[in-house]
Formats: sequence, structure tokens, C-alpha cells
Amino acid sequence: MRNSTVLPNGVRILSERLEGVRSVSLGVWVNAGSRNDPPDGTGIAHFTEHMLFKGTKRRSAIQIAKEIDALGGHLNAQTAKEYTVYYTKVLDEHISKACDILFDLFLNSEVSQEELEKEKKVVLQEIRMTEDTPDDYITDLFAETFFHGTPLGTSILGTTEHVSSFNRSSVLNFMEAAYAPGSIIIAGAGSIDHDNLVSMASPLFENIPPRHGRHDRDASCAPAGLKKVVYRDIEQVHFTLGTRGSAMSDEKRWVFIVLNTILGASMSSMLFQEVREKRGLVYSIYSYLNAYRDCGVLAVYAACTPDHVNETLDVIREQLDRLAGGKIDDIRIEDIKAQIKGNLLLARESSVNRMSSMAKNEIYYGREVTVEEALEKIENVSLDDVASLAREIFDEQKGFTFVALGRVRPEDVAWPDVPAGTTTGDPASRVRVPG
Repeated sequence: MRNSTVLPNGVRILSERLEGVRSVSLGVWVNAGSRNDPPDGTGIAHFTEHMLFKGTKRRSAIQIAKEIDALGGHLNAQTAKEYTVYYTKVLDEHISKACDILFDLFLNSEVSQEELEKEKKVVLQEIRMTEDTPDDYITDLFAETFFHGTPLGTSILGTTEHVSSFNRSSVLNFMEAAYAPGSIIIAGAGSIDHDNLVSMASPLFENIPPRHGRHDRDASCAPAGLKKVVYRDIEQVHFTLGTRGSAMSDEKRWVFIVLNTILGASMSSMLFQEVREKRGLVYSIYSYLNAYRDCGVLAVYAACTPDHVNETLDVIREQLDRLAGGKIDDIRIEDIKAQIKGNLLLARESSVNRMSSMAKNEIYYGREVTVEEALEKIENVSLDDVASLAREIFDEQKGFTFVALGRVRPEDVAWPDVPAGTTTGDPASRVRVPG
């Protein structure tokens, strides 16, 4: 059962005690991510996350690392499009020390200019590393195209130009605007006592003052129907094909989950079986859902040799048509639901997953969404619901967004036929030109 306490300034403290475990997973979540970056400072949410590990008034960066290692624990952070989390996992006997370290770095980081200059080099290397990893880079290129003109289309890491310009004021100004008390959630799961967590957190967090100036723009769910092809001399062509998905607030998200599971979320899915197992066209192919507060995307990723791109796309289109046409009588919906149920229940055995689920539910819904509620929603989805949704979102007239990276050019790709907005050449240029 979830326990909840809200401090007078709006900071929320959540916990869930798990029996039979010795671990505690504890996170400080902020309901702000890369979509809250200012237009002239893309990447600042992610860069801020890095800087909070570079030392406080009480601890240097090396002391933070040594103290958490001495507990046999883990300390890490993540910046996503809509949230940032700083988290640790330790044995229950070390919860007080872990809270002291985690809360100290979150509340008391010094953000020195000297450390900032060194960290800029690290993040610039991270950007280059992503651009050198095609299966990672294609994700950024696809989001940039699909969500063009919105904060969701900007890389979480930001641009080389913006990161190079960051200074101490950039970080402090972002925190002053985005790290408001009403956006902060402290979440713990495992062998943890709620009252003890509240007693450790309250004196430190209850006096955070109100903050203003947060950047917060809406995005669009309407697929633009663009094609971007970036030529790079590598062995495989990595491509992503996508259309509208569900927002976190969309009641159809449960149908999207079932559809995605059938389409390409596992080894038994339509795409994996048809494209890889039966025809041997690819090593890697899968579909995925990215859901945000006001929109989402359903996408298919694959990597193959240049001479197999069109054949692979043909098979993908056949599977999309099968779903839209309701030609899925061979699919046992009970097996799909059992697969989803198994994934949900197995994930709940991890204290980190329980902590994350609790915080995300609070961010997106402001309440606990129980596993029983989620399973009931999944159970109510029928194959007719899946086919109806597939007809709605796989309509070619609405336009798919297609992005490819490799030894291929726009005119080499026969489908989808969406020439407007093509891009070729150096991917680092990130230039979109009329087709």
C-alpha cells in the first residue's frame, strides 16, 4: 500500500513497504525534463542533473562516490523528456546515510564554474558518443522529425552549441525556474518506514520557496508525414517508422499497449516472426510506445543491409495492413494479455521499479494506479478494439514519419511516399530542407 505525505510547500513524500526484501530504493523526482529546457538552452535539464553530482558544501564529488560505494549501494540519475530523477538503492540498515547523501547533493550542490567547465567536456563527449552509435542516434533523429518544432523533438542531451555556452547561471536559473517544490516528489520503496522517511526529508525540503519561470510548451499528436534520410557510410541502414501513439492521459493507451505487444514488442510478435525469423531480413526489429502527458508515438525500428530496406518495409506494411484489416484471427488475445500481465507483475518484484512506478503515477495522474486497475484495463481490451485502433492510426493518408541513417538516399526508399521535409548529408548539421 502506498503512503503519502504532502509538505506545506507542496513537496510530496511517497513510500511503499515491501515485505521480504532488505533493499530500499529511494528517489528524488522533479516533474521537469528536457521539454522544459529554454529555447536558447537545450540540454540544460540534463546538464543540471550532471552538475548536482559534482560536489556540495559538505562533500566533494569523490566523497559522494566513496560514501555511497562504502554502503555497497548505487547512486545514479536520469533525465527524460518530462522528468528528472536522482536515486539510490541501498540495504535498509543504510537508509539514513543514503538519505543524507542523496538529499545533500539535491539541495546543496555548489555548481562551481571550474567543475562546470570540466563537465561540459564530458557531456560533449556523450553527444558525440550517441552520434557514433546508430541505434541510439536514430532515436534522436526520429524524435526530431516526428515532433519537429516542439520541445519533444529536441535531444535530451541538447546541442553542442548550447552545451558549450552553459555557465553557472545557466544551471542555477534552470533550477530556480523548474525545481519548484510542487514539482518535487520523494519516493521510496522496499524495506522502508514511511514516518522515518518523512522525519528525515521534512526538515530539509519543507522550506524550499515557490519558484517561477518554468518553460512549458504543448506538443502535437498529429503525425507530420515527413521523410528524413541521412546518408552515412556504415554497413547497415537503421530506420524508424512511426505514427501517432497515446498520451499518458488517453484512455486508449491500454489498447495501444495490446496493439504494440502484438505488433513488435517481443520475440513472438508479428514483426519479429515475419521479418527476422521467417525471412531473415534483419537482426533487430521491434516496435515501441513513447507516451507523454499530451501526445505520444508508436514506432517501428529496424536495421538491415541497404539492399533489404524496401523488402523489410514491404513486410512491415503487410503486418500493419493485417492489423488494420482485422486479419488477426490467429492471435490469441488471452496469450497477449498473459504476456502483459507477466511483464507487469515481474517488474513489481524490483524495488527500483516499484519506486519509479509510484513516482510516475503521481507525476501523470496525481494518484496511485494499482496493478489490479491496470490489469483490469488490459483485460477489457478486445481484438476488435485493436483492429479499430489500427485502422485509425495506420491510415496511410494521415502520413507516417520515416527516418533512416545509413547508405541510402530518399529516392531509394519506395515507401512511405512522403517526400516533403527530406534531409540528406551530414547528420551533425541537423538541417531540414524542403523536398
